[in-house]
Amino acid sequence: MPEIDKEDYQKRLDRISELFSDMVVHADAQASERCPYRNRFDECTAKIHCRNQRPPRPEGELLMCGHDGGFDYRDAWESDPDSYDRAKAKIDKIKKQASSKRGQKPDSA
Repeated sequence: MPEIDKEDYQKRLDRISELFSDMVVHADAQASERCPYRNRFDECTAKIHCRNQRPPRPEGELLMCGHDGGFDYRDAWESDPDSYDRAKAKIDKIKKQASSKRGQKPDSA
């Protein structure tokens, strides 16, 4: 295997960093104007609930995205931290029940 020229290697790394930094700057600017879940047909592809989703369409079709690009959409996503805790507790309970049915300690499952 040929020896790697450290200076040449560093130049390539610098060039790659320059290319990606431009992409990141552009993506960050666009992220405050366009929802990443909005497709080219203005449909919402999110699997989460968003207050910008418009009324349901015929079954099987995606909801329309109502985001107009005039504000930062990121606060539109709704989250319920309590639902995560409830789901986690339910999963733990099911694991313990299954382990006890198998005659194992819950931690060794």
